Amino acid sequence: MARYYFDSGDRNDAVEDEIGIEYAGLEEARRAGLEGLKDLAKDSLQDLDGQQLFVEVRNENGDKILRLSLSLNVTPI
Repeated sequence: MARYYFDSGDRNDAVEDEIGIEYAGLEEARRAGLEGLKDLAKDSLQDLDGQQLFVEVRNENGDKILRLSLSLNVTPI
């Protein structure tokens, strides 16, 4: 088991995960990051054109190994 850290935020603010969670591998951590991004979108997504939300996954060494992101773009058609 390896410990992964999930930092999250938007273009202006970021929160660093100082605790982390243990997973069997990167695929499990990726799924957890995706669920975290979904929760972040439910709680933080506003009606702002260009808003960007992200979750970055770090390994035990502090290396960033994965970034999941979501952006809101409003384009008239």
